[in-house]
Amino acid sequence: MAAAASVALAAATATADAQARAAAYNLADGSFTGRREYAYYGWMRVRAIVSGGRLRDVRILEYPNDNGTSRYINGVALPYLIREAVNVQSSRVDLISGATFTSDAFQKSLADALRRAGR
Repeated sequence: MAAAASVALAAATATADAQARAAAYNLADGSFTGRREYAYYGWMRVRAIVSGGRLRDVRILEYPNDNGTSRYINGVALPYLIREAVNVQSSRVDLISGATFTSDAFQKSLADALRRAGR
């Protein structure tokens, strides 16, 4: 009987911990698509992936890629922006020199996605 109570207590504690973490980040779990933002050379749109109340990933749905320069710049900038957003749990990431329009559009689209998730 004590073992069963111990297991029930551990499960209740794990559930309470998960709920506290989700409340701390204040995000609903799921996929949330941000609005389409203009990035001068094309459009940017992202999807925020939230699990356990935390931003886990950002998927790029659309980005400027109509020419070699845009593909190169965004190939360098977007992985950095995604990694930074997940690390800081926010759309407020540093702009990348040389990719200012992309950085700005990424921030705005992600901010909208996070707003939809509850922040």
